[in-house]
Amino acid sequence: MFSLDGKFFRGLMKIGDFLILGVLGVFFALPVVTLGASVTAMFYTGMKLTKDEESYVFKDFWRSFKMNLRQGFVIELIIAAAAFILISNINVCLQWGDAEGGLVPVLFVYATFGLLLIVAGVALYAFPLLAKFSDTVFNTIKNGLLLCTKHFAQTFVMLLITGVIGYFTFTMPPIMILTIPFVCYVDSFIMARVLAPYIKQSEEAAAKALEEEEAKEAAAAEEAAAIEAEKLAKIMGRESE
Repeated sequence: MFSLDGKFFRGLMKIGDFLILGVLGVFFALPVVTLGASVTAMFYTGMKLTKDEESYVFKDFWRSFKMNLRQGFVIELIIAAAAFILISNINVCLQWGDAEGGLVPVLFVYATFGLLLIVAGVALYAFPLLAKFSDTVFNTIKNGLLLCTKHFAQTFVMLLITGVIGYFTFTMPPIMILTIPFVCYVDSFIMARVLAPYIKQSEEAAAKALEEEEAKEAAAAEEAAAIEAEKLAKIMGRESE
């Protein structure tokens, strides 16, 4: 149990890895414009850690951060813009309700809040999808929307934990050294299980496409060899005459 390969020490090492990952995530998100890339890198590394895959925290984080810097920023910008519009709409509806009263402003507030939760759900999935799949920004956001509704139970748990822990972190910033790694672990653990079948399908499709490409190349090589052999036979025939 207490050997270097035992569960106890492996558990301590994993806790240490997530603490380091949390520090990296906060540090690289400080410029704000790199927030999307930082969250993506945290999910990329965190999902590897939760699945006990071989991982070097800083190396994996930096690799994902560099690869997804541009797309991470675009997705971050889209999600931030959508959230800003919805929050502004809620404030307008609240002022409307205070000024005129009635049921309509209240309904608008609840409807807009529901849309805001959907945007938060999309954000939860978009960055892990960016970390694991090569796709366009539009498809990444679209797939995030599909997955957050298809896996509603997991989405609800992640939103609840992230929201509650995020609230306490906002009110007591010093505890972020613990809360951010904890949220990263929980969300990465759930997300790795949700995305596992889709990653397997993607790998199988890629392997099949590679096999088909190799088969085409082999057929083309055989055809070229046959043409060359035919030309050589004709040349040899002429020489024999």
